[in-house]
Amino acid sequence: MRDKKRIGRILKLIKKIWDKHPDFRLFQLLGNPYDAEDHYYVEDDNLERALTQFYEVINEKENSKTKKNI
Repeated sequence: MRDKKRIGRILKLIKKIWDKHPDFRLFQLLGNPYDAEDHYYVEDDNLERALTQFYEVINEKENSKTKKNI
């Protein structure tokens, strides 16, 4: 059986990304960080890892832009 706690973790992660980029469409948000051709077979732990990495990258980019503007 899959860990039920993964649902809350993944949804929180999606919300954090979507709050920073509200113009993303949902499938754009889910598809951007993951290169799989067929997203139907992506396991949740792989998606969570990819979304976490995506979130870290977009945060890094935002932080570097902020530092350049200071």
